[in-house]
Amino acid sequence: MPESLPPDPMAFVARHRDGSDRLATWAWRAVLAGAGYWAAGRLGLAFPSLSPYISLFWPALGLALAVLVRWGSAQVPALYVAAVLVNYSSDAPLWLAMMVGFGNIGGPWVAAQWLRRNGLNLRLDQRRDLWRVVVAGGVGSAVLTAANGCAWLTVAGLLHPLDLPLGSLRWWMGDLLGVLVTAIPLLCTTRSSWPTLLSSAQRWSTPALLGLAALAAALVFALPSHVDLPAVGLLILPALLLGVCAMRSGLAIASTAVLLLALGMFSATALGWGPFVSQPAVTGLTLLWAYTLGLASLVLVPHAHLSELTRLEERWSLALEGSDLGVADWSMATALAYSNPRWRLLLDDPDGSQTASLSRWLELVHGDDRGALHTALAARPASRAAEVHHRHELRLRVADHWRWFDIHLIVAERDAAGMAMRVVVTAADVSERHAAEAAQQLSSNLFMNLHEGLIVTDADLRVIDANPTYSRITGVPREDLIGSVPSLLRAASEPTLRAQQASLWAALRTQGNWVGEVVERRANGDPCALHVTVSSVHGPDGALRYHMLMVSDVTEARLQRERFERQAHFDELTRLPNRARLGQLLAEAMAGADREHCLLAVCYLDLDRFKLVNERLGQAAGDLLLAETANRMRGALRTRGLGWSDAAARLGGDEFVLLLRADTVEEARAAVERVLRLVAQPLTLVSNAAPTVVTASVGATVYPLDRS
Repeated sequence: MPESLPPDPMAFVARHRDGSDRLATWAWRAVLAGAGYWAAGRLGLAFPSLSPYISLFWPALGLALAVLVRWGSAQVPALYVAAVLVNYSSDAPLWLAMMVGFGNIGGPWVAAQWLRRNGLNLRLDQRRDLWRVVVAGGVGSAVLTAANGCAWLTVAGLLHPLDLPLGSLRWWMGDLLGVLVTAIPLLCTTRSSWPTLLSSAQRWSTPALLGLAALAAALVFALPSHVDLPAVGLLILPALLLGVCAMRSGLAIASTAVLLLALGMFSATALGWGPFVSQPAVTGLTLLWAYTLGLASLVLVPHAHLSELTRLEERWSLALEGSDLGVADWSMATALAYSNPRWRLLLDDPDGSQTASLSRWLELVHGDDRGALHTALAARPASRAAEVHHRHELRLRVADHWRWFDIHLIVAERDAAGMAMRVVVTAADVSERHAAEAAQQLSSNLFMNLHEGLIVTDADLRVIDANPTYSRITGVPREDLIGSVPSLLRAASEPTLRAQQASLWAALRTQGNWVGEVVERRANGDPCALHVTVSSVHGPDGALRYHMLMVSDVTEARLQRERFERQAHFDELTRLPNRARLGQLLAEAMAGADREHCLLAVCYLDLDRFKLVNERLGQAAGDLLLAETANRMRGALRTRGLGWSDAAARLGGDEFVLLLRADTVEEARAAVERVLRLVAQPLTLVSNAAPTVVTASVGATVYPLDRS
């Protein structure tokens, strides 16, 4: 058994420290949550109410909901203890305080679980998040707490059964107000919310709005209580000011101001101040509740709509940025201009000064492209005023060079005379596409006019395209080539061609290209020699995409090369090897004799009376004699499979050399005599003349016996 490693003491310390930190965090949060709920609950009990034991404004519910959403279910025990203590402090029996407290915390716990599971965004910058808080807290949680509380009050005999519906409604009204006024600021307020007050743009405006709202509310509540209800109209001013504050500074600051204002108004009413105490109790308190609810709503609604507009604008800005479109908007009526950052970047105009007006932008357009824009901007009769869209690719001067843009011009507004009063233009840089199209056109021209034949195949060797030169070389029309496998890449049947194709594929795998010379047949069956270059083309992922074959017709060059080789190594008259070639044949024959342990007879032969034939019958007859003698010599030569063969060569004039292989001297002598007999046979050199008999003289040496 391998010895186990000892535990890491540092890891143990780290785990212990992490556990201690979590415990300390839970402890101070529990103390803070319990104390906060106790304070909010006691404050709610001190506020005026429409029924005994039922508060018209219960901020403790909003606090519990915010704590459970932010800090989780671990704070339920602390909140429950605080709820029981609050209920018990209102002279309720302990069992009743415990049962009502169960509903006071159970309702917000259920709502918090639902909000956390649905991914509530604590910034509440979307309408759906606000609606989730309102529905889960103000409807779901408040209904549960109201139903639970009134049910246990009825059981305890503190609420008459006939008053249960009305009591539940009033309980729900207090809890709803607690959620809207208390939970919203506690949920959306973060450390980054308050620096807004000190920002340069709102350093004075936000405090001024909050101060005016507080001053207006204080002024109304400072009036004598006998002031008529129309004086309450002055309270509209705080609502309007806080709504503006929500749009300018965000929900956190405005909702916190609503919470503070609500606490102040309910406290003042409890002390007998303000316009609401001059009304009958139910009417005045109902108006106070409705006003506070309206105050919270006038903050939430503008924030929700402004957030949606902001998100919509952000979404369209991101869409424009993602589409790589620049946008400019010119108003001729107000002389205002707008351009998005992408527009200014595309036109190298950081401050927008070069395109501050439509006329200045038109100056950047290339002269050849400006006419189409002037036509689109020209005045139109009322019957054609709707024809406002124009799309065109044109050149714009960017810095010191011209770039291509795809322009979409929209005349959004025209005056009574049909003149353009507002123009919106979107621009997309298509310079790279134009450059790519130009490069593609150049490549296409090169492909079509290349002097070499060129075909492109896919990875399966099927022809994708072929240029006219290839069709001209092979005689196969392009339409017949498309989709077929080139003959150069088909499986070969002859051993020599199979070896050549094996070399081709091996080179493609290792080097990516192969160069060689092959013999093909044209469409009409004529043979042709082709110089071929085969290359592999791989994609960005490394996978094989194409094969490219470039062929050059070298048939004439090969024939010329073979002609030159014949002239250098063969006699033109007799087609026998000449003196230069004889040296190579002699060296090869001697090496073969040494290798195979055989004899090599080297014979020097000349024709007898060849000069007389030239003098009597003419040079043509002499040439015929030499050519026929060479043919007879070739007929006398022997060949043994692929091992070896005899050879004959002409040194010049009537002088010839024979290289005859033999196993014995007698066999060599017999071979020489056979050649002499063939040479001595009668030959008709001139028509209507008697056949001519020419003999030959021969001298021979046998290698390696003579070593001469």
